[in-house]
Amino acid sequence: MIAVNPPSLGVVEGPLCYGRGVRRGVRVLAFDESGPGRIVEELGDAAEADHVAVVVPGNDNDLGNYFDQARLTRPRANAAILLEEMRRQAPTERVAVVVWVGYRTPRGFGEAVMRAPAERGARDLVRLTRFLPSSARVTLVGHSYGAVVCGLALSRARVDECVVLGSPGLGVRDRDALGFSGNLWAALGPKDWIRFFPRGYVGGVGHGPSPLRSGFGARVFTTGDIPGHCSYYRSGSESVRNIARIAVGRYERVSVVGGRSEPVPAVEVPGSVVA
Repeated sequence: MIAVNPPSLGVVEGPLCYGRGVRRGVRVLAFDESGPGRIVEELGDAAEADHVAVVVPGNDNDLGNYFDQARLTRPRANAAILLEEMRRQAPTERVAVVVWVGYRTPRGFGEAVMRAPAERGARDLVRLTRFLPSSARVTLVGHSYGAVVCGLALSRARVDECVVLGSPGLGVRDRDALGFSGNLWAALGPKDWIRFFPRGYVGGVGHGPSPLRSGFGARVFTTGDIPGHCSYYRSGSESVRNIARIAVGRYERVSVVGGRSEPVPAVEVPGSVVA
């Protein structure tokens, strides 16, 4: 493997340079030490995988706290739990998880109501999906504000599935505005405070309706009795089992609100090359 050493970006929101290499002893696809810093790590071998899940976290995540496994949001630890569960659900297939802290995440509630960080992040997330092998099924998994980033990327990304967890909205007013013909899945834990997040959409403020709203078109799956907003990847939970089932295409095993899920036909998602 070659070392990844992106050029100086000048501003934190500049484009990431995707490639494979090793930094700080981990396998990275992108690395940026400017400002709060950004990192994109692969767990497993995404280049050879049949199924790749991309974990997109929300607020207050950056390179400075990325390796702190004790934090509630802890995207790296969450990704490792998801990878283990994907292997359990599809033991004969090749799977990988990409941890994508590839945008300047909002700080606190004041920034979290703004769409601008998600719009900037979505551009780099699209580039990542184009970097991943075209032979792999790619599932975006967005938590909290990360769901907004995923929603704004979907119209241009090479993605088969999108899973949103504890979403404040998807950055659009309705499903049609996503420009996405793949499968959209959503979950909201029974004790998640995000259900009280304002649902307005004015200018660059607000993220639109909840994807769980009747008529939005998301397939809503159960989470079990997870304890709060940051618990969707809790080891052994019905939540993480369902995320893994979706990521490896085991739709018939997904427990959905109202009963068992029916198999969802595979959808070929066209897209244009993003510079």
